[in-house]
Amino acid sequence: MVRRSTTFSVGSPRAVLSRRDILAGIAGGAAIGIAPVSGRELSKIGLQLYTVRDLLKADFDGTLRKVARLGYREVEFAGILGPNVRRTRKLLLGLGLTAPSLHIDYGNLRDNTGSSFDIAHLLGSRFVVCPWLDQLERQTIDDWKRICDRLNRIGELAARSGLTLAYHNHDFEFANLAGGVQPYDILLSRTDQRFVKFELDVYWATKGNLDSVKVLKTHPSRFRLVHLKDMASDGSTTELGNGTIDFAKILDASFRCGVQHFSSSKMFRPIRCKV
Repeated sequence: MVRRSTTFSVGSPRAVLSRRDILAGIAGGAAIGIAPVSGRELSKIGLQLYTVRDLLKADFDGTLRKVARLGYREVEFAGILGPNVRRTRKLLLGLGLTAPSLHIDYGNLRDNTGSSFDIAHLLGSRFVVCPWLDQLERQTIDDWKRICDRLNRIGELAARSGLTLAYHNHDFEFANLAGGVQPYDILLSRTDQRFVKFELDVYWATKGNLDSVKVLKTHPSRFRLVHLKDMASDGSTTELGNGTIDFAKILDASFRCGVQHFSSSKMFRPIRCKV
């Protein structure tokens, strides 16, 4: 019997996904071929919508409908919010989707804080996430200290607004500065744990030679969001469960430290398993 497949364009490659596999895997919470030792259930994996950015630009409503039909119940927006945010929220509700977190660039979080928070509230998001820092702003230890102080202020304002600020890593946070100091250590030590949480991207952390399990265990109060992205043997991203990252241990540590939402930044073919 030939299975009917749904095709998404992800960046330049095309990912052909079996709808039956995805609905059986994602919707049932058994999507990545791993089994945490703790026996906890991974009930949802959201989709980082940066994955389908080109499709959203071409057909915003239709793409969200396809995402919902594939079995996703959570999404994380990153830049493309549709022509009207109120209408986008209505569309999400109609599709049975929620957007618990939202990426907003650092410049807007810093300079347009109130309007950034308004967007989060309109979408029903709880977390606002700083996803990236321009290279010119992060050259020295003093630069990173200033960034931390600003994140503390933004995070405090977010808390007053009923939101939580989180910081999403790439791999530049793990490159050594003067004296061997790493920016991620500065972020963890200088930001206020009451106001600044973290979204751990395990793919980029692995790229930067960070032990994700260790950092989760060492700082259990800081991580509330996790991006699950696998790494192929050549260092590129690949479908979850097909790469080299040990997700079983990462999920165990995530559950133990109170991570609330998991998302993937790459469409993938689920594997049935007990989670």
